[in-house]
Amino acid sequence: MTHTPDTGLRITYGDRNHAVPGPSVMAATDDRLQRWQGSLKQQDNTEISMSKTPTSSGIRHLDKPVLSVVLVFSLLLGGCASLSESQCIAGDWQTVGMRDGLAGQHSAHLLNHQNACVKHGVVPDRQAYLAGWEQGVRQYCQPDNGFVVGERGAGYNNVCPAHLQGAFQEAYEEGRQLYEAQAAIDQFNRTIARKSDRLRQIAAQRTSAEADLIDEAATAAERRELLELTRSLSREEGALQAEIQDLEIAVAVRSERLRVLRSSLIAGY
Repeated sequence: MTHTPDTGLRITYGDRNHAVPGPSVMAATDDRLQRWQGSLKQQDNTEISMSKTPTSSGIRHLDKPVLSVVLVFSLLLGGCASLSESQCIAGDWQTVGMRDGLAGQHSAHLLNHQNACVKHGVVPDRQAYLAGWEQGVRQYCQPDNGFVVGERGAGYNNVCPAHLQGAFQEAYEEGRQLYEAQAAIDQFNRTIARKSDRLRQIAAQRTSAEADLIDEAATAAERRELLELTRSLSREEGALQAEIQDLEIAVAVRSERLRVLRSSLIAGY
């Protein structure tokens, strides 16, 4: 890849050091990366977005012990489909409701529990469940937790009451910015790994072709084919090396942007 005079800034990717090229080259590089992103979305089904900017808000904070409880329930219990026989029989419906609320589940999740428990002869206490659920949702819908949920890349089920919705949603979107920025970096790194694997394959193919070229048993026609193969491999190798360098620069630049973004957002939480 041909570079214009660099900006004086150097970045490191792994054990390699790159000079950051001038604006015109970076613009061309960004254009190529955008085209690659389009094709990579289809391969990995990963949404890449760096377009959002941090917003300011008046944030109310959860106490750390409360936030820890929300995280434990969200991570460990949020994916539970319903209840076991022993849980149905125990009948602690307020705790079950609070658990679902802390996990960001809709109150309609009670229907799943009802379906699971009816075969054990147990009917849920709807009033107790809803009392616990409302308590859990109030804690789930705090801005600090919204930020964490967004940063994990988890979905949001629109469970927050109106008076908590705005602050939660804003915090969720800010956390989501970090998730999407990291997803973009991870995707570039996966692409670098795939292209690096191909470079190793090319090296092995070229070594084999070069050995065949000097084989006395090779015919003139075979040598011509082998020469064309080595030239083709060399062209592909050069293109891959340029693409990998572009990607490594993009990863380093985006990683620095992510570091700055993370610092600016986390300061509010």
